Amino acid sequence: MATTIHPIVLRFQGLRPEQLSRFELHRLRKQMDGYEFEPHRTRFNKLLIGSETWAKEALAEIDEMRMENFATELTKLKKRKRIGEIKKRMIEGPKDPWRPSKHGPMREVIITAHADWFETAGDQSTWRGKMAKRRREKDFEDLAIGWLTYDFGEDVVHARADRDEKAYHIHAVILPRDEDQHGRKMLIPSKHDAIRSYEHAQDIAGIWFAQAGLVRGEARAFAARQAKAAGMKGPDPVNHKPTWKWRQEVAMELWSERVELTARSSNLDAREKALVEAEDAVEANAAKVQARSDAVGAREAAAQGMADEADSVLAAAEGLAEDHFELKENADGPSLAVTETGKASNSAKALFQRVAKSKKGRRRAEGIFGRVWSAMRTRAQGEAEERLSEEFAQIETTREALLDVVKDLPPAIRQNLGTTWKAVAKQVISLQQLLRKRGHSEVLGGRPNPDHPDQAASDEK
Repeated sequence: MATTIHPIVLRFQGLRPEQLSRFELHRLRKQMDGYEFEPHRTRFNKLLIGSETWAKEALAEIDEMRMENFATELTKLKKRKRIGEIKKRMIEGPKDPWRPSKHGPMREVIITAHADWFETAGDQSTWRGKMAKRRREKDFEDLAIGWLTYDFGEDVVHARADRDEKAYHIHAVILPRDEDQHGRKMLIPSKHDAIRSYEHAQDIAGIWFAQAGLVRGEARAFAARQAKAAGMKGPDPVNHKPTWKWRQEVAMELWSERVELTARSSNLDAREKALVEAEDAVEANAAKVQARSDAVGAREAAAQGMADEADSVLAAAEGLAEDHFELKENADGPSLAVTETGKASNSAKALFQRVAKSKKGRRRAEGIFGRVWSAMRTRAQGEAEERLSEEFAQIETTREALLDVVKDLPPAIRQNLGTTWKAVAKQVISLQQLLRKRGHSEVLGGRPNPDHPDQAASDEK
């Protein structure tokens, strides 16, 4: 791809001393709208030649020239004894130290190049590219200072670099000090070839800035002269815009760009807001889905727990039915334990694992089957005691019948029956003790002592 050739841009603008205050307001950004420059970059502007008070110093120097010329003129008139002229000049006062002209005695110089030339130093989206642009600006700055001091010397009272506008550019002010043929100190712009001949200034600048890869601007004046000499139509004249108008157009361009950026920023803000709202909605939906998932998981866990609990109870029932488990009483209540039969059975291990899957199911099984087991045992014990009571009643009836028979026997025969009677009495006493333990002592009330049949017989007698 062919490399774009960029020309050096050089402009001269007439400047009067009374315009310096306005020039300074522009330099200090005190009379500019925010859209004409980038306020956050103003701190990068740089003073190249002169001091911060250069304008006051220049005006003071012009006043000094004015008063010095006036004093010199009065001295000469006094020597020549021109009393009338002295009075006239005293009334007129000091005169400006320059000849009246359309453009004024001073010049503002603007030196720059197209913004693209600075931007193409490197990729501006990277740090290296920005540093390359800054180096190009510094090289341009050094060349500009060299050319200004070479062509205008100490008459350059001010120069600065502006970096807060669209393109990097340099402003300079020329105060052309000189003396006329009468020895008066004057401001004479034509003393400098570059001011006297704009075409010469372009030639010199083109040669000077060729070191940076810039070329001279189009030689339109030379082309016009050649065309005129050949009887042909030359190029259309270029009407250079005044600095104020150029600044105004740049400001409008910057303002348009800023409006566009503001609109794009507003659009981006709206899109970001919509995106944030969409993200919030997605997060809310995700939270709802997560809550539902957690609820389903909790229900599934609860269902699984209930299933494990039921299976644990069923396994306990199977183990008890198959005599693999038994219920043992302890301080905390009945608890399941593996029987000797269960220890010898392979199926008991699987049943016990099912019981152990749910602690709640095991506790419930122990509670349910413990209560059932206790009720069954109580009922069986009651039935046994009832049978014992009935049997004891039968024994008592038999004993009473025997006593009735024994008491009528002779003493010798009763004595021979003592051993048999003691055996029967021993069984009766055992039954009595058992019934007392079970709370049936009322069955024994008023009964004769079986250990002393003689006593019973005596009582009967």
